[in-house]
Amino acid sequence: TLAAQLDATNITIQPKNKKGKTAKKVKDVKKIAVSFTLVKNITAQTGERTLYVRIAKPDNEVLCKSESDTFPYESRNLTYSIKKYIEYTGEEQTVTVYWDVEEYLPAGTYNVYIFADGTMIGQQSFSMK
Repeated sequence: TLAAQLDATNITIQPKNKKGKTAKKVKDVKKIAVSFTLVKNITAQTGERTLYVRIAKPDNEVLCKSESDTFPYESRNLTYSIKKYIEYTGEEQTVTVYWDVEEYLPAGTYNVYIFADGTMIGQQSFSMK
């Protein structure tokens, strides 16, 4: 089963301002774009997959639109920021998801975690001033 797991690489996070440009300051961020590549995997089952992305603020609180937005992970439920359905073909594919900022974001280091099929398949952090 390890060989059949999806793997997310080339994870990039871009805080965007209202014009869609990269925001330098946390107060200007209107959207957070998370892009990553699912690597080619001939042993992974093809078909529809659900990806979950968690964006944790510097205090480790996860950005979420509703407390009921959860998914099962290691015998507990975790809240997620973004849920994305993809059609996995076994070939390398790039995925981009967006978080619309509607809350106050503090400056500091944020952690992004990507999950699929009950497994964490990638993680990356980014900082905002």
